[in-house]
Amino acid sequence: MKLAVDQQRVSRILLDFDLTIEFDNGATIAFSEVVVDDLTVDEDNQFEGLRAFAALNGLVCQEAGYDEFGVLRMTFADDHTVVARPRDEVESWEYCAADGSTFLCGPDGAVESWPAPEHPRTEVPTSEGLPSIGATVVRLSTGDEPAVEFSDGTRLQFDLPLDCGYLVLRESVTSSSISEEGDDKAHGNWVVELSSGHVIFYRPRTA
Repeated sequence: MKLAVDQQRVSRILLDFDLTIEFDNGATIAFSEVVVDDLTVDEDNQFEGLRAFAALNGLVCQEAGYDEFGVLRMTFADDHTVVARPRDEVESWEYCAADGSTFLCGPDGAVESWPAPEHPRTEVPTSEGLPSIGATVVRLSTGDEPAVEFSDGTRLQFDLPLDCGYLVLRESVTSSSISEEGDDKAHGNWVVELSSGHVIFYRPRTA
C-alpha cells in the first residue's frame, strides 16, 4: 500500500512523545520505534534518533508504503532509508494525510484506517512568546520553521542545537525574564531557565 508522500520534500522533523516526519504537502508520519539507516530508535534513544532524522530535512521521499504485515518502508535521496516494523503491545507508526485521513499500525501489524473527517480538527497554533513559569517544553522541531514549543501555547522560533535536546524536552520553566540592554528593556533578549539547569538566551523575532 503506497502512502501519498512520494516525491514530497521533508519539511520538518518533530519530537514530542514520538518522532515525526512532516512533508511539504502537510502529511506526517509518526513513529514510536523505527530504524533510520542502521540506527534503531525507540523511547530509550529518541534524542539520538532526532539527530539521525535531522539528516532527512530537505530531502525528497522517493518511495513510501507498507506491506500486508504492517512493515513500513521509505527511501530518500542520498540512500537514506526508514523502516518501521510492528511492535508487540503498542502502535508502531501512524500516517496522517494532508486531508486528515489516517493509517495506524497497531500491535502485531494490524493496520487500521480512518477516512478524512467531515470537519477537520484545527490544531491550536502556538505563537512566539515568553513562556510562563511552570510551563513544560512539549515539542522540539528542526527543519523549516524550527521551534521549541511550550505547554502554555508559546514557542521560541529557533533551531535548538540537537545535542541539547535531552536538557530541554519535557523540562519545566523555572525562570522567565527579559534581559536589559541599556535602558531598552522592551527589546532585550529573553532568558528562559529550565528545570534541568539549561538556559536559553533568545532574541525575539516579533516586536
